[in-house]
Amino acid sequence: MGRHNDKNIKEVLGEYLSTNKRISKGYYTSHIDEVWRQMMGPTISDYTTKLNFKDGLLRIYLNSSTLKKELSMSKDKIIRMLNEALGHEVVQEVELY
Repeated sequence: MGRHNDKNIKEVLGEYLSTNKRISKGYYTSHIDEVWRQMMGPTISDYTTKLNFKDGLLRIYLNSSTLKKELSMSKDKIIRMLNEALGHEVVQEVELY
């Protein structure tokens, strides 16, 4: 009888990323832009000019000072939502520009 594996691809990928730090760093860096746009929707995404993620710090560049002020009051919530969506505690800090 053949081997049976009950893990889905998400679990396998998660295990792989947790054991390969260099690869996981690149994966999360490239994936965070997509997660941001899905989470924030088209309105906030349209005001987002650039995202830069490195070493746990997410820099968000916006072209609306009003939105920047509003989001600055929700940094902890943004971090929590992004980490939940990514399935890993990746984002440690958020800066808005």
